[in-house]
Amino acid sequence: MTSGKSCSRRRWRPTWRRTSPPAATLERLAATYPDCHRYWFEPDGADSAFFGATPERLVSLRGRTVETDALAGTTGRGETPAEDEWLAEELLADAKNVHEHELVADTVRDQLEPFAASIAAGERRVRRLATVQHLHTPITAELRDDRHVLELVEALHPTPAVGGLPPARALETIHETEPFDRGWYAAPVGWIDAAGNGAFAVALRSAVAERRRATLFAGVGVVADSDPDREWDEVQLKYRPILNELETDGDRRDPRDERGDAGPRPGEEPVDGDD
Repeated sequence: MTSGKSCSRRRWRPTWRRTSPPAATLERLAATYPDCHRYWFEPDGADSAFFGATPERLVSLRGRTVETDALAGTTGRGETPAEDEWLAEELLADAKNVHEHELVADTVRDQLEPFAASIAAGERRVRRLATVQHLHTPITAELRDDRHVLELVEALHPTPAVGGLPPARALETIHETEPFDRGWYAAPVGWIDAAGNGAFAVALRSAVAERRRATLFAGVGVVADSDPDREWDEVQLKYRPILNELETDGDRRDPRDERGDAGPRPGEEPVDGDD
């Protein structure tokens, strides 16, 4: 039987006026998401910025030691410690989320195999963030030969968590169903040194911020037994890191804000086109 996974992304564009410098924005994200990779790029100069706080490491390389992660399968946070723990246990036992996670973990190992003398996967566990909990498996490898970290970036990107499986068919589905260009969203972001070492993350939980408008991105992995309502709820949770930052940073004005929505509701048209 062939397993497949598609990764659906949505874009939301509230109006906004930036008031804080980049350093202040990153400091606030660091306080709320201390275990995430934070980034800020200004590819077009000071008129726009691509920033976020992503939980997903793509790859790190030091010498011949590789570290990466399988991060897939999501639930929300509880209002009490007991509810939080109940949700975590439910996530670990949920067939759909476990299947989605195993697809990602198996593919990461397969992508590393041509380079590796050995590969080891840690114990699957729940990783808790401010608004969501994810299934997480750490994966390490020892390389057979010296490699540049960008060779591994090329082999691992896009991950199944953002590109889907099988890759060709999943990407075809993305092009057919997503009415916008992802741009920098889910791109590898990181650093390298002169020896070819480095670390890269997947640019999730992100936004492109212009002077009076911010474009937010969020997405989910869709497999055969996905529930549309639960997937929709997951998207809303994934908007929160950047949406909270925009609410803190400046004036955010959008007619839907008066209803308290974090994006368009099911049945509404998403704000995907240019104004």
